[in-house]
Amino acid sequence: MSVLTRYLRHTFVWRPSYKRAFNPSCMSAVQTAVQRCESTSSAQVCVIAEHTLPYSYLQKCLSARDRALTLFGKHRVWDTEHNTGVLIYINWVEHAVEIVADRGLAGQIDQNQWRQWANDLQVACAKQQYREGLIATLEAMCPQLQRVAPRLIILSNDGSNTVQDEPVVL
Repeated sequence: MSVLTRYLRHTFVWRPSYKRAFNPSCMSAVQTAVQRCESTSSAQVCVIAEHTLPYSYLQKCLSARDRALTLFGKHRVWDTEHNTGVLIYINWVEHAVEIVADRGLAGQIDQNQWRQWANDLQVACAKQQYREGLIATLEAMCPQLQRVAPRLIILSNDGSNTVQDEPVVL
């Protein structure tokens, strides 16, 4: 895809359909699934859905993966006591799904498994099954996260959740 085509796609996309896809009911169900997953492991999961890439990313020809890595830092998903943060990022216009795991988890679960979860979610998103896809992905991840990061580990000094559970819609 040319730079101009990509730029136009991000500029003239219909925003109301995005807002309908990631509505409060959907995000509430996803938040519940995140909390359920976090209750069985010490992993901290953050879900971010974004309508379009910022224009600075388009100008520099950066990818959705680059944006996910930036948001991983910006939303402090990396800042968990035991390096157990996971970001699930969806870019609506790019039809991209990225899963970024902190170093305490990334090497503990096979890279092919991370890719498979992202691919499965991407397929669900292509069918406009955002809620179902996110919940299914979280449910698939939970047993693996529980295996490599059991709940026995205290999440922080005061036992609180260090990454917000509520999905972020940008």
